[in-house]
Amino acid sequence: MKSFETKARDYYGEVVINKGLMSKAGFGARAIPVYVGEWIISQFLAEDVLTEGGREEIIKIVSSYLPQKADKNILLNRLKEQEEVKIIDDFRVNVNLARNTHELSIPVLDTNSAMVQKGIIDENQMLLKTGMWGLGTLRYVPPDGEEVKKGQIWMVDFKPFQSPGVDLKYFRDCRKHFTLPEWIDLLISSCQFNPDTHTLPQKMLLLSRIIPLVQPRINLAELAPKGTGKSFVFDNISRYAAVIPGGKLSAPTLFFNSQSKQLGLIPRYDVVVIDEVQKIHTDAAGEAMAALKMYLESGRYRRATGDMGTAECGFAILGNITIGPDRRPLYETNGIFKELPSSLQESAFVDRLHGLLEGWFMPRITKNTPSKSLGFKGDFFSEVLHELRSDLQYADYVSHSMRLPSCDDMRDHKAVARIAEGFLKLLFPDLQVTDEEFVEYCVNPAVRMRQQIRDELARLDQEYQWVTIKSEQPDDFQMSHPEEKPEPEKVAEPADSLSTDRKPIETTLNINEGQRGVSYVRLFNPYLKGARIIRLVDPFIRYDYQIHNFLNFCEGLSSSETGLAIELVTGSDAKRQEEDASAKLEELKESLAQDRISLTYRFETGLHDRSIEADTGWKIILGRGLDIFQKPEGKFTLGFVDQTKRRCKATMITYVKNG
Repeated sequence: MKSFETKARDYYGEVVINKGLMSKAGFGARAIPVYVGEWIISQFLAEDVLTEGGREEIIKIVSSYLPQKADKNILLNRLKEQEEVKIIDDFRVNVNLARNTHELSIPVLDTNSAMVQKGIIDENQMLLKTGMWGLGTLRYVPPDGEEVKKGQIWMVDFKPFQSPGVDLKYFRDCRKHFTLPEWIDLLISSCQFNPDTHTLPQKMLLLSRIIPLVQPRINLAELAPKGTGKSFVFDNISRYAAVIPGGKLSAPTLFFNSQSKQLGLIPRYDVVVIDEVQKIHTDAAGEAMAALKMYLESGRYRRATGDMGTAECGFAILGNITIGPDRRPLYETNGIFKELPSSLQESAFVDRLHGLLEGWFMPRITKNTPSKSLGFKGDFFSEVLHELRSDLQYADYVSHSMRLPSCDDMRDHKAVARIAEGFLKLLFPDLQVTDEEFVEYCVNPAVRMRQQIRDELARLDQEYQWVTIKSEQPDDFQMSHPEEKPEPEKVAEPADSLSTDRKPIETTLNINEGQRGVSYVRLFNPYLKGARIIRLVDPFIRYDYQIHNFLNFCEGLSSSETGLAIELVTGSDAKRQEEDASAKLEELKESLAQDRISLTYRFETGLHDRSIEADTGWKIILGRGLDIFQKPEGKFTLGFVDQTKRRCKATMITYVKNG
């Protein structure tokens, strides 16, 4: 047993657990957060060991009380037959003032209008905020024609699977028994990651991820390649985090729904996380982004009545970016944010982010990544982070101790201070920290995270000067930061001068918003000439205009005497969508066969990368896939037929020679 594990068991006792037990406990593929699974496991441990008997009991509980969606009608039928039903689920209570009722949400039953006894709410107030996982006992009250006009599902008993509170003083006092490396390893293990497989800089990056859980109103971005576990910590260690997968971002979802009269996510959670942010799209009127920018700046949002509400919620965006052979962002000198949707490239939004996590330094998740060591139980750790948010002594320490002699911008100073305060709460909760440790482990990492944002702002908007932020004890990163803005990578200009007979070379083309003179033939054919096999990966070949883009791409290709094989790998959101796209692709397949071009296609989930790869040895990395053209203004306007007359969307295209 490692030294930090021995001390964790000695000083924290029952609030630590072996993090490797989740994979051995018999939960299978059931979708429950780690902190819920650990709570269940802890009920059947014998001297910190999960015996075969304990494992059998867990399997029995999961089989009996953790239903799947397919069991919905079976459960409803049992209730209808007046059977008392016990289920484990993520329950939440909404207050309906119009009806003067409490309405219980039971996800597995797809209902938001069940009833709950008042005593249960009084004892479990978190049901009204973020909701709570637990074992609920349900009964059905059939209609009687008088008092009960409609059948009602009632929750009559509830056993929460989460810690009701923590002793922060005890938590702080025990910190003094750990060295800083031991404490960092304990925190990393508590986040479900194996401390032995990560370097110290990677551990600091992992801890950066949970700063929004311990520090109020902090806004962060993490950009990284796929498979580095960006959202895992938010999904699994805290009930106070809400994760929104890629999709439509709306003001009612975030702040207040005027129709349902329900609060959105930001007033209810400690942090709202936008995952797969490259897939996010907002309303055409820009209402969501306008409301979000106001909140990120001031902590205020507008209610449906016109009154202002306030919240302490943090905000994080997680996005996948393209990585080059050196494991650094492919578009680093031109602007990493240029791979994100245009609404997220606006400098006014980016400046409201306090820091950027350099996720490209994180290793991919492997079988050795999950922790097998002792760590804090998820429910306990979640409560500790939540309680530390409101403790003002850390802000007081930072305000008196942090000095940035080379930082004149007020927004930069505030951002560094907030991030440094988050690191202080995590690493030195007892405030037993030397001046040197505070700078090295709190201030300097915060400076680096804010510096990444400042660099991006200078690349995105010429109104932002290139600045170098320095602490009173600059580290290697600060000392090596360029004093002048580096020249962006030289890129070819994809204008009218692009021709189909130009020589294929390794380069990056920067296509500007509204630019003309571009076509698929000019962009791709020099690299695909003579190809016998072409593979296109684009997750968005599904709607009519996207399939027309693919058709235009195919029209520009010519087969050799031996023929041409095109393989399309794309995605879909639903089975019906896949069927509709397949019917259209089959029609295109028959047409292409007449020109000795064979088309095969398949649908995959979780696609992000967009590329063209040919047996000519060239790979073309597509920032936006084939969707590079703006919509023509009409059917009888220039550009409807000739792509070179059509205006483009801003994007980058990179050509790489394989091997």
